[in-house]
Amino acid sequence: MLPPPGRVLRTGPIPFANDPCRCSHLSVTNDLIAPLAGANHLSTALVDYLLHRSISMSSNLRDDVLIGSSNSFSYFQLMNKKNSGSLDQHEAMSVNSARLQYQHYSRKRYEFISPCCSHNHSFAVKVIFDIKDPSIFSEVCVYDSLRRTGRRTDAVNRHAPPAQYLCQLQLFLAQFCFVGLPQSEVLAKNPEYILRNAVYAPCPVQENGHDCALFAFASVLHIVHGHALSAVTFTQQNITQLRDGLNTVLTCNTPDVNTPDPKKFLSSTFLWSFFPCLSEKENDDVFLKLVYKKSENTSPEVQQSKRNPAEGKQADEVLTDIDSAYRPLPDDPQPEAHHDIVSDPSVAYSLPGPGTNIVEVPRTLDDVFTSMFMDVPTIFEDMSQVDLAMDKYEESSGVRVIIAKSCKGRSRLYLCASHEGCCFRAKFGSKQGMDDIMLKSAFCVPYHSGALVPGGKRRRAPKRRLRGRLKHSVELVMSVKEADPVPKDVMRAAANHQKKDVTYNQSFRAIQEVRFSRAESQLVSFQLIRSYIDQFLEKNPDSTVRAECDGNNHIERVGIVPGIMKRAMRLVRPVMSLDGAHLKSKWGGTLYVASVKSACNEIYPVGFAIMNENEDEAGWLWFLELLRSTIDILVMDHPRARVAYKYFSFISDRQKGLVNALQRVFPDNHPCFCSVHLSRNAETKGGKKIAKLVHSLATTFSGYESRRCWAEIEQVSSKGRAYLEGISKKQWQGTAWIENPSLPPRFGIVTTNMSESANSMLEKARTGSWLDCIDQILSIMLERICTLREKHRGRSGVVDEMRGILETRWNNCAGFQVWELLENGGIFRVCRTSRGPTEPERSYVLNIREQTCECGKWQDHEVPCIDAIAYYKKIEKQTLQYIIDNHVSGQYKFETVNELLKDNIIPVCLETISADGITLPPNVVKRRSGRPKKVRLRKRTRFAHDPQKSNIRCSRCKKTGHNARTCLRRDGGGNADLDLS
Repeated sequence: MLPPPGRVLRTGPIPFANDPCRCSHLSVTNDLIAPLAGANHLSTALVDYLLHRSISMSSNLRDDVLIGSSNSFSYFQLMNKKNSGSLDQHEAMSVNSARLQYQHYSRKRYEFISPCCSHNHSFAVKVIFDIKDPSIFSEVCVYDSLRRTGRRTDAVNRHAPPAQYLCQLQLFLAQFCFVGLPQSEVLAKNPEYILRNAVYAPCPVQENGHDCALFAFASVLHIVHGHALSAVTFTQQNITQLRDGLNTVLTCNTPDVNTPDPKKFLSSTFLWSFFPCLSEKENDDVFLKLVYKKSENTSPEVQQSKRNPAEGKQADEVLTDIDSAYRPLPDDPQPEAHHDIVSDPSVAYSLPGPGTNIVEVPRTLDDVFTSMFMDVPTIFEDMSQVDLAMDKYEESSGVRVIIAKSCKGRSRLYLCASHEGCCFRAKFGSKQGMDDIMLKSAFCVPYHSGALVPGGKRRRAPKRRLRGRLKHSVELVMSVKEADPVPKDVMRAAANHQKKDVTYNQSFRAIQEVRFSRAESQLVSFQLIRSYIDQFLEKNPDSTVRAECDGNNHIERVGIVPGIMKRAMRLVRPVMSLDGAHLKSKWGGTLYVASVKSACNEIYPVGFAIMNENEDEAGWLWFLELLRSTIDILVMDHPRARVAYKYFSFISDRQKGLVNALQRVFPDNHPCFCSVHLSRNAETKGGKKIAKLVHSLATTFSGYESRRCWAEIEQVSSKGRAYLEGISKKQWQGTAWIENPSLPPRFGIVTTNMSESANSMLEKARTGSWLDCIDQILSIMLERICTLREKHRGRSGVVDEMRGILETRWNNCAGFQVWELLENGGIFRVCRTSRGPTEPERSYVLNIREQTCECGKWQDHEVPCIDAIAYYKKIEKQTLQYIIDNHVSGQYKFETVNELLKDNIIPVCLETISADGITLPPNVVKRRSGRPKKVRLRKRTRFAHDPQKSNIRCSRCKKTGHNARTCLRRDGGGNADLDLS
């Protein structure tokens, strides 16, 4: 279980279940040590301390072995109660943050070993889980020192404390580690799934009822070192000797000032020496002799002063005790010592150079610093917490400190700025193999020396250390404001949330630092794109992913169409909307998106691509070829024989490049144009009145209504009518579907609203780099599938929206009259009753066999129109429920929706990919806003016949109608009195 010496410790982004072997330095107090003296139960903190000293301090632990805290049961219970959808914003953000970090443990096989304290009893567990294993849990063992061997079954009872612990572990894995994966759904559906393979494994048995914690600790220690447990691996006598040894070592008093604290010398070899299987390792006899050695040079008076340092001490005695109290740990690096100087703790020595007399400067102890940082060692997660602690120290002590040296946020050295030539120094940093930050006592001098820095009325105020501390305020503004943050926003956020009064320039610099750091991270992210798409293809084998770079390895295009779309496109409405949008990051780019609608009229993104150039024909050709190579059904023949086009239709905003690309890639598919975009273009030709009539022309199937709209357009603007008539009718007008039955149905889709909704859905994803955009879009797609699946789970029949429409038609057709025109010919005439005195009666011819109606709605929506329902109701005598069950297309049923949402995208963890070191960001060419001019306007024909009305005036002759370049007076030529107008 332990690798050979010299292997580098690799930890995950966050210790699993408060892993005591990967946490920072742990310590114990006298209250935790006292129960060792009698027949008492031990605390979980003491067990974690022993694990920390026996495993992490002895050798490097393999990165696929996880050691859990003895209090992990309470940790799992606390985390499992949290909800990402909570109204408490802080709780929701903490859950999402924990999920992002714990997803690291879903990448490969892990072995989880932990002592567990549950219901006043301790035991040990060993769980091997692997996301690639079909059973997820390949081994689940429980080691209980109170369970006698020889029972009929070794299975774990579902009501036993170990079973409750394992179920909490399973729920934690499902909610935090496997979130978004199919394994998470399996574990959530079966709360006791882990108990299928859970068994009691053989282990030593205790003879009393209070040593269960030490038995669990010993079991974990042997499992980690690769020893198979049995009933005789160790005995109750070994545990009793371990208990007595710990009590002796941890409670002994240090007899000599030069002898270190025995708690700090508690090593792994000392703990191993109590067990036969581990006794081959070196024991701590030398250490024990060192602890109990009496100093011959120590007088009774000095010993008495050390036992009671507050009574009758001189300054040198106090300082001597302080130096010994803050002696560095054995594994800390030792500071260099000047052996040519006799050390006196009451003075600070200055070394000006060779041949110079040594100057002694009196120094005073900083009681505030020692009480805050040295009396009770504090662990910090990052340097921002150290900054806050030092701010509190400055407020409490009145001492001004400065940062003398800082190393990439991992170490920092503070010096005193309130005294001239002060010897004070405080160094914070992380120990080897640890992520947390602590005070490096070996490099600290908690004393002050020298005179105070002189002040004055015009003395400059101390500079506030705000660099890096306003990042939270800047990110807060960026998260709530769509536009770019400005310094005033950061000033308000810092005052409200961080209680800091900052200036305009400081806020401006903070914004620039955040932008620079984001740009640097985005620059590196482009080297991860190829690795990302390789893993995406590995997890989604049928997908189509393409990435192209130019000759200099600058990325140009990336396109992704997940493999699940091959089957999903057979279960949606066959009308695909295409549109493009711009990315908002520094690197820019254009996002191409294809989307469809499900049976419930919900948006379903299909695929996307990111390209460096603007939206043009070349980009659309590349993206449409990607779609065609992935989804075969796009070019499948239509199932209705009367339709002369392929199965899928495309609707767009009539962008020129897209229209040309569709004709080249999908020549046999029917293209449609968005009525909203047409109305906006028509508005520029003839005003808002024409724009209101365009949507009516696109939706109506009535020839009478269509002629009325055209007449009104002609009255408003002939230019607007000429523009609309220049567009083919079969690409946008509703009456074309009555005149030409070979057109495919539109299912009522006459706008590209689904594309606009998809762009709005992906709004946040468009603000990051290309890699962030790709990952967030795929995350949004898979989360949407999961959300819709839960929404429609277990439902069947026709969707609610269509059922309501059919019920309304059933009620409104009560007074209709139905006449059979041809005997057994299936053709009927339906007369609608007028709904008002001014509305005439209308009649339509119905063809039952071909399922068409002159009103146009039956063949366009593939749902019985009101005339067809009148026929089924009055002629066939069918009920509404029968019509819903037998005459409605599958495009409107929940069974189709559930089948569509059955599969999902398997995401890629960004922490598992590596940079290729080759791919570079796209070439960003900054240009002026707006569409560039293609042709230079050299002639102004509008004023050629009447120069007097021209607004162009020559700067030479002051006449209108021409400029200085075409003036006859140029270069002194021409007649000065010639009339040039």
